[in-house]
Amino acid sequence: MTIQPDTATLPALGRSRSMTFRTALLAAALFAAPTIAASAPDPFFVEISAATEPRAEGDVLEVAAATGQFTTFLRAVEAAGMQETLRGEGPFTVFAPTDAAFRAMDQRQLARLMDPRRHDDLIAFVSYHVVAERVTTETAEGANVREESTSGDYVQVDGRDGLRVNDELVVMQDVSASNGVIQGINTVLSPPVLVAGRAGNAGR
Repeated sequence: MTIQPDTATLPALGRSRSMTFRTALLAAALFAAPTIAASAPDPFFVEISAATEPRAEGDVLEVAAATGQFTTFLRAVEAAGMQETLRGEGPFTVFAPTDAAFRAMDQRQLARLMDPRRHDDLIAFVSYHVVAERVTTETAEGANVREESTSGDYVQVDGRDGLRVNDELVVMQDVSASNGVIQGINTVLSPPVLVAGRAGNAGR
């Protein structure tokens, strides 16, 4: 279902910039990302302990790794070949699913995404979670708008009551990095192209 934005708006991405990032995603090389294991007792908001609190001078991947909450998402970024892009200048907003989100996901679907034969689907999946601008609780406050992801599809950002993306609550808000910000979510977002693909397969 398409959600139309309210009259309040955030800055929109230009089409040429979106095409540039999609091209970069397809050309990016694979690099490794370190991870630190951690757990989150709060079912609504994830707290970062002092021992694993990330430094904002790291890029979005380094900061995500330092939190210990995004190990599966970082593996997906690596498998998609998008590490080089996300270590770039940015700015990026990464709506990063937590490890809890991936545990709740259909594991057969996750296995299909990680299959090397589905590489294009994995790129679409990861890039749908990235917006090529900085979206924070402050910039989104009071607004309900569509933002173009680096896959070319749109996500709905709602800052009228907390911060939500596609109606999913951001549970780790405004985790700053040198080239952007991480917004942690406890749900995996599904790009429209993959939703359409699953619907087509189910109808066969």
